[in-house]
Amino acid sequence: MHRKLRAGFTLIELVVVISIILILAAMLLPVFERAVKSAEAISCLANVRNLALASQLYTSDYDGRLPPALLDLPDSTKQNCWDVLLLPYVGSRQIYLCCADENSTPGPAYTNSVTHSYGINLDVAMVGGYPGASLRSTQIPRPCEAILFFDLAQPYSYGWRASWGNMSQYVAARHNQASNFAFCAGNAKRIKPSETLSSSVNFWEP
Repeated sequence: MHRKLRAGFTLIELVVVISIILILAAMLLPVFERAVKSAEAISCLANVRNLALASQLYTSDYDGRLPPALLDLPDSTKQNCWDVLLLPYVGSRQIYLCCADENSTPGPAYTNSVTHSYGINLDVAMVGGYPGASLRSTQIPRPCEAILFFDLAQPYSYGWRASWGNMSQYVAARHNQASNFAFCAGNAKRIKPSETLSSSVNFWEP
């Protein structure tokens, strides 16, 4: 007699295989999550660097003046936000968005603005609180240490200045407790917000 060949798996074999798959998935999931978060942080860093480079193009077109946070418009009750001013210099509106930011918004209702994840340093782009009052590049002695753009936390906002306090309300530490910052010289790096402002360091003051 010919012995019948067994087809399929027994219940115990299926349970063992499923258990192995679940164990492997549990081991690989944290690695995958870290890889995704790392990719998001790198993409965001590229975004703020590109915004800083776009700002340099704007500066060269406007007699050395950096893009202002807000700019009054003739015959209009609204003001143009910095993101709208830079639109001609950026390749895509995606540059304004961080992959890790789930709550991106445009600026205040009184502005013409696009949805963004980033804010501008008002000590550079809105001197004295006046719209259009941005600094010239020649007025910044250490441009590689002067913050221009950063990960924004506050919805319906466009920037922050250090004298306001409440950094955590405005600066988002959404990359493993760190934030991405772009500087007036065009360089960018990811550091903890607390490292930008202390008794010995102030990267917000031009």
